Amino acid sequence: MEDKLSNSFLTTMVGKGVRAYKSGPEAWHGLLLAVNSDYIVLFNEKDGYIYHRTGHIKSVVADEKANIRISNELTPHGTNEGDFDDILGNLVGEEVKINLGGPESRKGRLLGVNGDFLTLVAGKEGVIYYNLDHVKSISVKVKATAADNDNGKENDKEEKKENDNGKMEESQIVSFIDVNSLNRLFKQLKYSYVMINRGPEAVEGILVDVKDNLITLVFHDQVLRVNRNHVKSIREKMSQRNNSDNSNQNDNQSSGKSIVSAKKKQQDRKRKI
Repeated sequence: MEDKLSNSFLTTMVGKGVRAYKSGPEAWHGLLLAVNSDYIVLFNEKDGYIYHRTGHIKSVVADEKANIRISNELTPHGTNEGDFDDILGNLVGEEVKINLGGPESRKGRLLGVNGDFLTLVAGKEGVIYYNLDHVKSISVKVKATAADNDNGKENDKEEKKENDNGKMEESQIVSFIDVNSLNRLFKQLKYSYVMINRGPEAVEGILVDVKDNLITLVFHDQVLRVNRNHVKSIREKMSQRNNSDNSNQNDNQSSGKSIVSAKKKQQDRKRKI
């Protein structure tokens, strides 16, 4: 992106409170801890550590009202070097939040990072595949201290709502498609009932074809075509799953793994690289 802020400018604000210039559900704020090749590291009490891609930052201002305390200057996921993909790899198996707000924001366990997409399991919604081009940030909450708990009762209510969506245990077996590109993922989802994107851009139906950068869905008597580059997220809607023989083929391509084994596989992948 040509209009992204330069790292040299962002570096002058390290150690200061900063925020996005515009408000809204995707707005962010926090203490700026580090500026790396393609992402910045922020911290605030509500979201914890935030790793935000600089390519998705259009404006930033100093937040003079920020009063953020942090007990450790270093973040827990090795952020002093590497790029955003390295951070994602380090966070496999962790409870994370993809994007800070808006319809594409979800909390869950990060199962893997495969080429140009990541895999998240988000409680009742199940497995969600995110196009990495549309992932603006990933954040990890830190455990609250006793002092934080004294004035965090309202946050507890919010946390309970989020937890009701279903937290994943590390030993829990999760089936997901383990391929190395979005194109292969779409092909594995062929003849499955899927939902693409959320909010006003959401569409759903049976995925019947992937060709020439277009994904074709059938919803009742409608034929819908979606440009592959506009796919922000895709998930299989199990309740609507197609019962044809092809769905059995997709099941055979799915990978049933615990969170721990998914994390180990990601580590092995990094060693090979």
